[in-house]
Amino acid sequence: MHTYDREKKKSAYARKIRPHGIVGRRNTCGRPAHENRPRGCDTCPNEDRVFCPVSNVMQSTPIQPATPSIVGSESLRVGLVHDYLTQFGGAERVLVALTELFPEAPIFCSISDPSSLPEISSTWDVRESALARLPGASTYHRAMIPIYPAIFRRFEADLRGLDIVIVDSSAWAHHVPVSPTTGLLCYCHSPARFLYGDRDYLEPAAMPPGVRHVMNAVFGGLRRADRRAAERVDRFIANSRNVAARIERTYRRHATVIYPPVDIPPLQSDVQPEEWYLVVSRLVPHKRIDLAVRACSRYGIPLKVVGSGRSERELRAMAGPTVELLGRLPDDEVADLMTHCKGFMLPGSEDFGISAVEAQAAGRPVIAFGAGGALESVIPGETGVFFSERTAESLMSAIRAFETISWNPVRARANAERFSKARFQREIMEEVRAVLLQKQILKESA
Repeated sequence: MHTYDREKKKSAYARKIRPHGIVGRRNTCGRPAHENRPRGCDTCPNEDRVFCPVSNVMQSTPIQPATPSIVGSESLRVGLVHDYLTQFGGAERVLVALTELFPEAPIFCSISDPSSLPEISSTWDVRESALARLPGASTYHRAMIPIYPAIFRRFEADLRGLDIVIVDSSAWAHHVPVSPTTGLLCYCHSPARFLYGDRDYLEPAAMPPGVRHVMNAVFGGLRRADRRAAERVDRFIANSRNVAARIERTYRRHATVIYPPVDIPPLQSDVQPEEWYLVVSRLVPHKRIDLAVRACSRYGIPLKVVGSGRSERELRAMAGPTVELLGRLPDDEVADLMTHCKGFMLPGSEDFGISAVEAQAAGRPVIAFGAGGALESVIPGETGVFFSERTAESLMSAIRAFETISWNPVRARANAERFSKARFQREIMEEVRAVLLQKQILKESA
């Protein structure tokens, strides 16, 4: 356990760290606020430093995952919290892996729509908020943004008596209040992108300037509430280095990177790729599926698009004769398409991008926009290529470059194996142990 010297409050050392944390304030884990930042830096080899004189930046590390056993760990009382269960994407795949670790854990969420979830969800103990009782709430729930912090605070009584609450969040779920003796671990897909003015998220939605101005006024108070909620989290996990940096900028909190889980089926190395490309995605504006549809329609490139969402009608209207929109498909059919496609397209800036890794697991290379999580999951020239501008022309240039390369399915598969579900679950359990040890230490020192 770190020792904190209050006399440092008056020193020059303490004044240097003030921009990164209020000296003397402690987080819920018991450490001083400034100790959330990673220790050491790229230019300073001294891993024991707290302040790096070379970079002039305050750095700190989280407590390393603990290996000693926790008393009663065999019978942990665990609760899972998710924003909303109204679609099935990357965040929901993480939730599936968490339910496999903790099959008896109830899942608390604002609202759920069983018709949008896989069959396995029928075994879950889902407990919805009062919002779910409103007629048609699953349709217009996103319009109720201002009340979401209050919705999740209402779960306080339900979470009493648990040892740890694991939050799977890209928006509001980390607002749940827990008792001082309950650990709060947040797997963060991103701080709410709509709340913090993320251009990659907001610009494709093409909102009128007047609407954005009103939203900024409303969101000011929500951002303050969101940052206060983030301070109560014991430990953050990010789904990529890209998101860890966003958490650092937004919340001034360190986040351990644990990549999302990807199913790695046996590689069918004898299957020859066919002459069409594949997109698998929710059809929403910020995914930029329109770039793939426009490029392939304009240049006569065969493309199959799997998924559904509010942009589907617009995409069907712009699709040319070489583009097929297949709607939602079962996982086994999607896996078969990934095995047979020529290449996989990821045209948007993703927080991580599980589908691109699933394609590589099937031995297929990826054409991705060169930003976000793709930079961590795709190896240019070996498992895929990047395009640099959000235009059909830039994507088409990447397609031409893609077709000049002789791709090795085994290399793509080996890259995907870094992101296996077994690895994810093992690393999650290390973080669970770390949170429980923090709580145990605080209890013993009280």
